[in-house]
Amino acid sequence: MADAVNDRVLGAVAREAVMIASRLRFWAVFAGIVTLLGVSGPFGTYDTLPLAVRLLYWAVTCIATFWIGFVTSVSVAGLAESFGARPMPATLLGGLTASLPVAFAVGLVNAVTFGAPVLAGLLDILPAAAVISTLVATMYEMLDLDAREPVSASVGPNPTAWLDRLPARIGRDLILLQAQDHYVLAQTTQGRCLLRTSLSDATSELGGCGLRVHRSWWVAQDWIAGLEYRSGSQVVVLRDGRQVPVGRAYRRAVRAALRRG
Repeated sequence: MADAVNDRVLGAVAREAVMIASRLRFWAVFAGIVTLLGVSGPFGTYDTLPLAVRLLYWAVTCIATFWIGFVTSVSVAGLAESFGARPMPATLLGGLTASLPVAFAVGLVNAVTFGAPVLAGLLDILPAAAVISTLVATMYEMLDLDAREPVSASVGPNPTAWLDRLPARIGRDLILLQAQDHYVLAQTTQGRCLLRTSLSDATSELGGCGLRVHRSWWVAQDWIAGLEYRSGSQVVVLRDGRQVPVGRAYRRAVRAALRRG
């Protein structure tokens, strides 16, 4: 069971990392931060390194510490949540845990650049790494930087019009929608059908009738019984006991929407 939990959490972290790395905006901001640090030369690098080396030093340091810190903090937070921890304590635990490999990575970069002993400077680096890692992890959790789409749109122009597209044989008591290539599988209490549309368009038209909980899933608000962890993954539990996966990019907004509901 522990292996299954670990695999699910690490899989979610890997998908999130790929999503972040694919964003040009992320790399543009990253380049700006590296340029600022390289030009200003904090922590004594201005006096000890020429500009080109300084830029390379901060690029390597920022890339190494961000990805090491991201993978560690999000993995630890996800595991903590899967065992019942609340999101914010889990995030703080993840940030503090990440400070150890982050500090070690900075020590390695300093050893290569300045010839400084790795372990000797570790205790000096660790307090700052702990503060920065915890702050970054907390900001990431609060700002929901990974969210790509709103969980639920504002009330659409005419939800009834979308429901009218459903065949009469399956009724209009909609339970969930699932994206399937260029179609959406609509399931009601009386059956299911495929409609040629996108899940994003359906979500916009249905508006506040339900929640977008995953890039491939939408669920009707009235059918949600709760939000739980099962086998290390967060799921929406429906009234009939079925489980719908919650994408990490949607989980905070889902929690907020359910609290409001």
